[in-house]
Amino acid sequence: MKKSLLLLAFAMIISSAFAGGKNVKTLFDIRNQPIAQTSKAFLGFGYVDDPIVGDEEAVLKYRKAGAWLLKTRKCDSQTLGFLVTNKVTVLLVLDGAREKIMEDIKRIEEGSYSSAIAGFLLGENDDGGGEEEKWRAVVSVVKRKFPKKPIAIPAKNARPAMVKMLGSQIRQVTHFFYDLSNEKEPYDKLKAFSRPIQSAKSTSHIRFWVVAPDRLPGSPVSTRAEFKTMSWKIHWLMAAYATEMVDSVLFNQPFEADEFGVTLRYLGVAFRDQPFVMAHGEANSMEVTKPKTNTPDLEQDLDEGADLLGDDSELQIAVRPKACANVANGNKGDVEYLALRNGKDRICLVMVNTSGKRVKMTVELKSKKTGNCTYRRMFIDPETKKVRREAMGSFAQPGMPFVASIDPDCIETITVIVTTKNYNQAGY
Repeated sequence: MKKSLLLLAFAMIISSAFAGGKNVKTLFDIRNQPIAQTSKAFLGFGYVDDPIVGDEEAVLKYRKAGAWLLKTRKCDSQTLGFLVTNKVTVLLVLDGAREKIMEDIKRIEEGSYSSAIAGFLLGENDDGGGEEEKWRAVVSVVKRKFPKKPIAIPAKNARPAMVKMLGSQIRQVTHFFYDLSNEKEPYDKLKAFSRPIQSAKSTSHIRFWVVAPDRLPGSPVSTRAEFKTMSWKIHWLMAAYATEMVDSVLFNQPFEADEFGVTLRYLGVAFRDQPFVMAHGEANSMEVTKPKTNTPDLEQDLDEGADLLGDDSELQIAVRPKACANVANGNKGDVEYLALRNGKDRICLVMVNTSGKRVKMTVELKSKKTGNCTYRRMFIDPETKKVRREAMGSFAQPGMPFVASIDPDCIETITVIVTTKNYNQAGY
């Protein structure tokens, strides 16, 4: 490869120091391919809820609830116009008679509403109602009129009936849509689905969109925004991403300007500005051995540096997430995280702590330095036992490892400047 394709490479080591416990280190190398890539149109999370058309107060509710993405069937001109104006997007369910679907597609095209459509879902029946001719026609029209829009089919297993129904057009489908809103934890089921999907030539390109629960099975609706439930739902989201097949998690609930809404608002800032999901981990269960060789120089060609970290046997990673199931069963969880980055100068840790202990996080970069950072967090005040929220900036000493702490009962994002400078830059 030419020198113009330089390695955008550095290694990030996340160390978690537990009081009276072991030290855990995880190697994060951004030369690796991301496990997911989100976009402003299709964020890493959303709600299963219909859009509400309204005034400025209604728009403010969307913002306070972190409601940038909704799954819906609503496709009238008034709703679509509202979505375009206020930069809210939808996963649109195309369903009903063929004529109705074609009318909806025509309305979107002629009204210039396409920016409101994050993606299309072909009905909600995994066998497509047996209407092979209809769905093949719909796929053809969607791909012709909206060639960059993702298309999903509903799925209950690794081989939904619509795969056979669509034939060669399955290559136009980008995602399988799984409703796991009755599952306490998503990892095992999604991982079981992913293996045969990836191994089949016709579906190896497929990614997942997933519906998550609004609360623990058997719990009342009133628990949706309780902090324990909120923390478990963030664990659920992270465990889904750990399968390395998921691009977005949609919570099966209305969007509300409550504590959970504020949490998703914070996550929205993280995903919108750092769309590459690079790594997942749990502090108490994930370990990686140190590579035998040094990180290659940034000026090396990609081909020359591709195998310098050694083979997979060196990375002894316990990848199966445990915290989600543990919290669902009433046990202590862990510090679970997603590591995000943007194209050049920001990294972001999205974390939830249900371990019951305060954990120190140390971020060490090779070939780069960390600068200042911004914290956004939701947490239980240890004195009042009420939910508190805060957002603040913090200074760091360039060239030194970045050190932060996450308290028990806390959901937090930390966005850190990545720099080559030996001095502090302005805060994020």
